[in-house]
Amino acid sequence: MSLLGPPLLVLSILLALAAPVGCALLWGRVRGMTAWPVRIAMIVVCQVTAVLLAGVGLNDHFQFFASWNDLIGQNGADAPIQQQNSGSQPLARGLSKRLRNDFRPDRRDSAYSAELVGAKSGIRSRIWVWLPPQYRQRPRQRFPVIELFPGFPGTPITWFHTMQGPKKLQEAMKKGAAQPYILVAPTITVVPGHDTECTNVPGGPKVATWLTEDVRRIVMENFRALPGRDGWGTMGYSTGGYCAAKLATEYPRLFRAGVSMSGYFTASNPALARVPGADVPALLQTRHPNVDLLLTASKQDPGTTTAVNTMVRAARPPSVVYTYVVPRGGHNTGVWTAMLPKCFQWLTTQLTHAD
Repeated sequence: MSLLGPPLLVLSILLALAAPVGCALLWGRVRGMTAWPVRIAMIVVCQVTAVLLAGVGLNDHFQFFASWNDLIGQNGADAPIQQQNSGSQPLARGLSKRLRNDFRPDRRDSAYSAELVGAKSGIRSRIWVWLPPQYRQRPRQRFPVIELFPGFPGTPITWFHTMQGPKKLQEAMKKGAAQPYILVAPTITVVPGHDTECTNVPGGPKVATWLTEDVRRIVMENFRALPGRDGWGTMGYSTGGYCAAKLATEYPRLFRAGVSMSGYFTASNPALARVPGADVPALLQTRHPNVDLLLTASKQDPGTTTAVNTMVRAARPPSVVYTYVVPRGGHNTGVWTAMLPKCFQWLTTQLTHAD
């Protein structure tokens, strides 16, 4: 029986209904020394079937896990990256700025962090930065940067823990498949509980400005980061995937490439959908930004494959779209973590190397 679809959902509903009915019918018939242990067991069964129904219903709606193998972690990233159109531009190099050292070590997250105010957005929020070992080994070298965006609800540090971003990057570096990057995970939920979808909200926080111009300036002032657009990329999953594609496409003067992992490409909030830049396929069709995008999806997470196909149809040179569609896996971090090695490898072919 599939983990998704009506059969399991209907079975869960029947079990959740049958358990309390059976409990009511048997309650008075249980007698003797075992009466109370049996009654407690029946109550537990009622609770378990209710929780099971809630879990199956949520998974069926959001498609966190697409199969039983996916549920136990047996998902894969066995699929090729395919270029869908052409029009790349050569890379460029730039100069670096001074260091201010506003960041302090965050041992819990094996990174540096600081809570700062964006000069242009006025947003005060926290940024986490992970430095590759080469950063200390090569004190005069400047490094490319990848901005990392989580889903919603979610926190930036998920990239350093559950998503295993630094670990997967170092594994790829040891194999010679990726170059060292400075990984930057800024806060995208600047108003707790409100999903602004990385957009400059009319009358509200300028989240896009914060994540692009402000974060870039902050990182440049505190770390040896490459300043040119060709040294900067974006990467995110789910809502963060939308952010990665949207910001790279909307701000091509700041980013060379973006990776969207199981993302969508049109704002889900109707109020934000009317904001210019919220529709990424429309941006590709009208502005033709000089960016490369890697769009990942899973065939068992059908909404993501549909979204990727929409982007492929919209792209025209010099925009270049690559696709990475795996055969199995739902909408969860296990799938995205398995994709990371190829994503880091792809970014290494797009961005300027450490200078």
